Amino acid sequence: MVLKKAIVKQIKNNALLYFLVLVFFIAGITAGAFTVDALSSVQKEELVNYFQSFFSVLNSETVKSAAVFKQSLANNVQFILLIWILGITIIGIPLILMIVGIKGFIIGFSVSFLVEGMGVRGLLFALVSILPQNLLIVPAVVVAGVMGISFSLSMLNRRKIRHKKSFSSEFLLYSVNFLTIFFIVTVGSLIEGYITPVFMKLFSN
Repeated sequence: MVLKKAIVKQIKNNALLYFLVLVFFIAGITAGAFTVDALSSVQKEELVNYFQSFFSVLNSETVKSAAVFKQSLANNVQFILLIWILGITIIGIPLILMIVGIKGFIIGFSVSFLVEGMGVRGLLFALVSILPQNLLIVPAVVVAGVMGISFSLSMLNRRKIRHKKSFSSEFLLYSVNFLTIFFIVTVGSLIEGYITPVFMKLFSN
């Protein structure tokens, strides 16, 4: 209950930033979808052939869940760590928005291609292969983006007016919040490594 109130309060206090970050995320998804439409027929055919070979491998070989988890964790941690670093800099705001947009682009491109290449089957495959882990990872990236921009703005204001809070206490709170984000991303990567492949294998069969 206390956690719920804290989350609601955090969203209310940063409503404008959440709106801005979500706009960039949705813009990234839209750009990814339009990029699929811009591909030539040859490029689309190559991607379809790649997915067909991927399904063949998925059916014939055992998925190395530990390797998938490590790769997923490395990719997602890079996103979050980069946002954390950029949040410390005053000029990091546009780059943070760009990173959130890139995350949206990856998802938009992947889902759009699967749907266009395989129709309803592609949509179902997207649901079992992309949705589960991103139910945690996407909100984590959005919240990280908001926190990074908020901290960057706080540093900018610090130069204009004297803050009552010391920089060290603000930085410590900022970093602790990001540790929570890292934990959520780790859980999402565990889902991608150990749960999602099970659904993918069932689907491909």
